[in-house]
Amino acid sequence: MRKDDREPKPSRAERALQKMTSALRKECDSIRKELAATGTEDAKVRHRLGALVNAIRKEPNKYGQGGVEQLARALGFDKTLLYRHAKVAECWSSSELSELLRRKSVTGLPISFSHLQLLVTVTTPKKRDEYVKTVLAEGLSVRDLKRRLNPAAVKASTKKSSQPDAEHALRGLQTTLEIWTDRVDLLEAEVLPTLGSAPPSLELRSKYEQALAQQQAFVERVNKLGAQIGAWLASGAEGTPDEAQNDANANEHATAAE
Repeated sequence: MRKDDREPKPSRAERALQKMTSALRKECDSIRKELAATGTEDAKVRHRLGALVNAIRKEPNKYGQGGVEQLARALGFDKTLLYRHAKVAECWSSSELSELLRRKSVTGLPISFSHLQLLVTVTTPKKRDEYVKTVLAEGLSVRDLKRRLNPAAVKASTKKSSQPDAEHALRGLQTTLEIWTDRVDLLEAEVLPTLGSAPPSLELRSKYEQALAQQQAFVERVNKLGAQIGAWLASGAEGTPDEAQNDANANEHATAAE
């Protein structure tokens, strides 16, 4: 058999799906469809993910010992993020979440899932509800709520984050690239089979064009970041990528002037 005739190596997400129990695979497939339809920021889907994580931990015989890790890989999420979703699901049931989302703040918007992720640190349901009322009544942002919950920690975190950390940035880059690769694998599996069908309607075509424009803007941002990192590495500087890029741009202008 020629090398080109070999079957492609399964992606990280596909390998995770293969290792799942049938019960977990069924739940995962259902959630993937919801994510594709609503997006990763939908509060109800994130809550359902959290509830599934809790179920996996309670019923390892049904969902498998490594179920949470497999779920994270199959969906392209960080496992820590899934555990944060699980904390929210522990504090509010599905019906309680639906009730929360029906309540609007002074901004006209419901409380966000990110707000709820902060409120899981509040120990009693009564106190959590008081904070929910405050968020809605005052229209607090996530950052505002974080300050209310622990102003000292926010101050310390801000001070720490002001110090560049190349190793931490590298870990973030590596993790993000893994997630992006898995997401592209999933996207190809969803989109490529569709391209062999009849062209979409005019209305659907317009939505595809909007999606392509968003994709192009995303690619441009990624390419810009890549150029900044490349300039930083080439310069051998210990400053930030932005500083290195500025130096590179200055050198280009100086050369052009000569």
